[in-house]
Amino acid sequence: MKTITRDEAFTLLKKYNKDPFHIQHALTVEAVMKWYANELGYGEDAEYWGIVGLLHDIDFELYPEEHCLKAPERRRRRCDPFSCIPRLRHHSRIWRNH
Repeated sequence: MKTITRDEAFTLLKKYNKDPFHIQHALTVEAVMKWYANELGYGEDAEYWGIVGLLHDIDFELYPEEHCLKAPERRRRRCDPFSCIPRLRHHSRIWRNH
């Protein structure tokens, strides 16, 4: 499966998130994820982990009660072409029940 580019990820983020706070939060998490990837010896994958951070709350504004559940569902239906979505579920405490 094709991995989404950073530009595609940012466009997708803005498609589903309009609140400036959520956009800034995503950018912050992207930077932190890239920093940790580099710090922990995964520098070759830093861009990937940055994209995971950028998209980690992509479904929050539309589905706050089902946060982390809707993005993988969209991926399964092939609505959005990105491969990192399975990683996004793991930052939510509710995903374990689904």
